[in-house]
Amino acid sequence: MRAKYPQFRSKGNRGNQITWTGALQPTARSATYLVEVSYTVPARPRIRVLQPELRRREGCQNLPHVFEDDLLCVHEAQDWNATMMIANTIVPWISGWLYFYEVWLDTGYWEGEGTHPHRPEHQSAA
Repeated sequence: MRAKYPQFRSKGNRGNQITWTGALQPTARSATYLVEVSYTVPARPRIRVLQPELRRREGCQNLPHVFEDDLLCVHEAQDWNATMMIANTIVPWISGWLYFYEVWLDTGYWEGEGTHPHRPEHQSAA
């Protein structure tokens, strides 16, 4: 992780469990987000935005493409497995999620892929 994303720092590296925290800015015009990636082999990494707090659009109770507790949903289950490097997959996917989140805040429509198009937070405000 450090070779590709030197801004990420690890903590809690205990055998099969590690947590990284670092800043990501999806585009030059984007905000900078402090994210945390917690991984316990072989489970799906748990991804949380620590700062700034993710906002909801007016009229939306939920964020799009998140699990319980606003953990980010950045891929479908079959798209990632424990043999893949998190720095090569999960971190770029987080950046993509953050980009689509910013588009959603502006437009009300989730432009990224996903499996929840029927949910109200995925509908266009226009």
